[in-house]
Amino acid sequence: MTKSRNKQRGPWIDVACIGIIALLSISLIFLSYSTKSNAKQTTNNRNAPEITKEESAFPGILIKTEVSNDEYSPYSIQYPQSKVESFNVQIKKYIDEQLDTYLIAMQENKRIGSKTPGELNIAFEIFPHTSGSYSFVMITGTYLGGANGYTNFKTIHFHTESEEIIKVDDLFGHDESKLAKLSSLVRDSIKNDPSLKDRVLEEEMMLATEPKWSNFEKFALIEDTLVLYFDEYEIASGAAGAPIIAVPLAELTEQLVAPYKPDNSVELLPKPPVEEGSEDIEEDNNSSETETPVDIQIGNAKTKQVALTFDDGPDPKVTPKILATLAKYDAKATFFMLGSRVEFYPEIANDVLEAGHELGNHTWTHANLTNMASEEITEEVSRTNNIIEQATGQAPTVFRPPYGAFNDDMLNILSLPVILWDVDTLDWKHRDASQLLASVKSSVHDGSTVLMHDIHLSTAEGLENVLAFLKSEGYIFVTVSELDE
Repeated sequence: MTKSRNKQRGPWIDVACIGIIALLSISLIFLSYSTKSNAKQTTNNRNAPEITKEESAFPGILIKTEVSNDEYSPYSIQYPQSKVESFNVQIKKYIDEQLDTYLIAMQENKRIGSKTPGELNIAFEIFPHTSGSYSFVMITGTYLGGANGYTNFKTIHFHTESEEIIKVDDLFGHDESKLAKLSSLVRDSIKNDPSLKDRVLEEEMMLATEPKWSNFEKFALIEDTLVLYFDEYEIASGAAGAPIIAVPLAELTEQLVAPYKPDNSVELLPKPPVEEGSEDIEEDNNSSETETPVDIQIGNAKTKQVALTFDDGPDPKVTPKILATLAKYDAKATFFMLGSRVEFYPEIANDVLEAGHELGNHTWTHANLTNMASEEITEEVSRTNNIIEQATGQAPTVFRPPYGAFNDDMLNILSLPVILWDVDTLDWKHRDASQLLASVKSSVHDGSTVLMHDIHLSTAEGLENVLAFLKSEGYIFVTVSELDE
């Protein structure tokens, strides 16, 4: 039933109501503008972020880092820059959007009385492809002081020589009819992914994987695989994190155009400077040794021991989960930390030490040291030693070169024992909790050193099965320094 207007109410009341509504609207607009202005002002008034710029392992690509240690709104941002302005504009636009959104939200939290600090962490990975192009994957983790944080991605595929930004439709010759096959493969991969079991939001997933170019914009070409990135809650519940779906290029041979068709005869470019694996030790690392130097430990214990190692941390979500699982099995491990991450997560680095694990140095920026001058190598290593000791009260006792890449010149500079591995789980590539155990089972033996990464949630989720298996096989868990004791 529609209520009739009170006949006694005069037109001035309507005018007054309209005026009040207008006043409220103006107030809301002013409040929104004030919040944004205050956030900007807070950004300008707080201690200026530390900004550094350095060469990457890839020609023409610089790494820019911005770190703010603001107690309420801290952030750590690392992103690539090149000589191509269109590339830089896209990257900077994304960075600015993420930072502004974070700072405005934290300013609003402060206004309503919240005392819980937030956190913004933006990192990136570079994946080279045989086509001569590179996939840049920006990974943003945001925490606004609530129950949970969230993760999103931004990708750019870029050819440094032609200076062209390559989009997903370029891979398929701009032929939209070819998307039906990709859509079908992606949906099958999602449905068969054990980490997404009972977590897929069916309706959202179907919409997000419809055969449209816009649904597959966030992609990377990683060796023989097309990798697609989805934000948290985009296709699955929050428990699934940010899903990453891999489709073998071999299944898209008919749809892809050259030079993106898989070609096993073409030698891969150097590996990316974030993840690592045993196949990362390539001839293009310029390693001069023909035999393993005597001070390189790969693991050859006389008793049935296994040394578990974790690289590239610490990570605020993954490392604590790994520590908890290791404690459950009374297992000790060695953590090879990046100085840049220890600087941002010193308390987690200290948790690693307090749990009885060994601290390792993995350089500051995960650079390929064989491409660097002696002074740069010394800076990468000593700076990381210092920040680890500052955070934990103890200096690292071992060192692992990124990609396992080393040469005699580098070894002459280092004072720490250099630790490699003989079991590579490829956890950075598979991102599959169930695959972790399969990788260990296929290669582990007495005295093995196992390579994993404490920056992937799938590694944390699959670790317990690995520990249970190794324990059932009679293995003792030791640090890498204990293997020869």
